[in-house]
Amino acid sequence: MVAPTVRRVVTAQRSDGRSTFAIDAEIEPIVSDGSHSEAGQTVWQVWGADGVPQLPSDATAPYANTLFAPPGGFRVQVCEFPAKDAMPRDPQGEWPPLGTTIYRPELGSVGGEFGEGNYHRLHYTNSVDIMVVLEGEVGFRVDDGSEVTLRAGDILINNGAAHAWRRGSVPCRICMIAQGAERREGHS
Repeated sequence: MVAPTVRRVVTAQRSDGRSTFAIDAEIEPIVSDGSHSEAGQTVWQVWGADGVPQLPSDATAPYANTLFAPPGGFRVQVCEFPAKDAMPRDPQGEWPPLGTTIYRPELGSVGGEFGEGNYHRLHYTNSVDIMVVLEGEVGFRVDDGSEVTLRAGDILINNGAAHAWRRGSVPCRICMIAQGAERREGHS
């Protein structure tokens, strides 16, 4: 099963001050083989910055190829969780590095990668994640045991809290904007 592409349209300002479309292109999906994320987990890396963006922008500022940004930066991605009992998509592309520290309270560990089967275990990163559910549904659990089911049209703001995902009976596609953040010492 092949993952579809996502279209990215990006504006820019030319040197004469006029606006233009700098990018209008399809983004190829990256499908996990299970070694860095759950098998079949799919991500489309849409846009980002490693610091506070400077305007006007010609849409050429480079940023690191990571899932999360450093403090002050951001990443925009489309992510898809496969359905609970679905056959995973064939691996495709190279899963990007995390780009932040991940804390796993259930395992008492801190690291730089999610690791195998990550989404059903509690974890948190140094980021504020704004997630808009585009289609499907997915469970989102926090470490006090509470869980919500997110459905198309729902928006979740995760302020660096420990959480885990529960795949549902249908695939779930979200748009995630991850803002890099700093965590106060002693609060990991």
